[in-house]
Amino acid sequence: MKGVLIERVFPHSIAHEVGLEAGDKLLKVNDREIRDLLDFRFYVSGEERVVLLVDKGNGEHWKVEIEKDLDEDLGLLLEGIRPRHCSCKCIFCFMDQMPPGMRPSLYFKDDDYRLSFLHGNYITLTNLTREDWERLKEQRLSPLYVSVHATAPQVRAFMMGNPRAARGYERLNELVALGIKVHAQVVLCPGINDGEVLWGTLEDLLALFPGVASVALVPVGLTKYREGLYPLRPMDGGYARAVVEMGRAFREKAVALVGEPFLYLADEWYIAAGLPLPSLDYYRDLAQLEDGVGMVSLFMEEWREQVSSGADEPGAPVLLVTGEAFAPYLETCLRSSPWAPWARVLKVKNRFFGPGVTVAGLLTAKDVLDALEGAPEGEVIIPSVMLNGEERFLDDLTPEEVSRLSGREVKVVAPHPAALMKELSSLSQRVARLSQGSL
Repeated sequence: MKGVLIERVFPHSIAHEVGLEAGDKLLKVNDREIRDLLDFRFYVSGEERVVLLVDKGNGEHWKVEIEKDLDEDLGLLLEGIRPRHCSCKCIFCFMDQMPPGMRPSLYFKDDDYRLSFLHGNYITLTNLTREDWERLKEQRLSPLYVSVHATAPQVRAFMMGNPRAARGYERLNELVALGIKVHAQVVLCPGINDGEVLWGTLEDLLALFPGVASVALVPVGLTKYREGLYPLRPMDGGYARAVVEMGRAFREKAVALVGEPFLYLADEWYIAAGLPLPSLDYYRDLAQLEDGVGMVSLFMEEWREQVSSGADEPGAPVLLVTGEAFAPYLETCLRSSPWAPWARVLKVKNRFFGPGVTVAGLLTAKDVLDALEGAPEGEVIIPSVMLNGEERFLDDLTPEEVSRLSGREVKVVAPHPAALMKELSSLSQRVARLSQGSL
């Protein structure tokens, strides 16, 4: 009986009042063994009386009875889920396109339905055990996010390098039969799962609506580190325009059949095609936002709603760092803002992964430092998507090291309009105070 470690007990909580402590282990809730935090949440929620079996770590086992409101939180922070490793060898896997010598965590490929439920991670459905299916049946973990890529068995198995992937559509049907909602993803590889294969995949998935609630169509991401890997062709503008047209046609068909557009194209298709981005209405409830579907339109819309039309105080020069894909849109936002006279966009090329990677989240500190050489003077604002949970870039440098090496002040800001506007306004106010102090 392994149990789940309690990492923190919040002050003044129910757990604190009954004597639980960090370092204790939860073994059972209402006589059900606890495998992870999801079990704990499931067996505690909706209960007014809870009986916990706790290992105190000193040989003592406590049986703790708690009376609570139905939705009342006990005040515990439990250890996180240790994810399962992906057993597929996808021909397009971004992890396989990483250079050697980086920190080990960057090479770990997770494929865990629990993280799909908690965080929206995409899963392959190739490693689910009988116990997993029993748990899904009991707990109805919904929604889940599934990498489909193709419903044709041979195509999916080839693309994912795993013979179990051939049963993907069958597994999807099983999830839908359990009442679990699915958001699907298709990574489009030119010449492999496009054309008739793609149309057939979309028709198969639409047949499972509303169980399969949406499909995100994203382009394959290719780095310069592909030696020895399957030769994949990158998209160009013409290909992207053809995909956008296909997407329009299929969305019309979906609306006619089920009343919903169902298919959502990643922002990159429109950017590569040189076409205007759809309005925010195109993306409905933004269910696939974390897959890069609707991010730019959402940013633009929120910026327009929140930006002040009045003049702000004069500010010191500032450089807003971003990738090549988003730079034109951020420049458009700035032109209509009170910070236009002194805020500039610093478009950073991805020399580390290569020109095919244009998003800000995959830029390294070295890329930023290279772009800062010869750039105009100014404080540097970096979006937090460039950093991991330990506040480090992909190449393990910190913002403080970028500041030291560049000789510039560096600020990290959340990639949302409100956060960026707040920082720009704060900078202008600081400059105004300094100016008044010098008079």
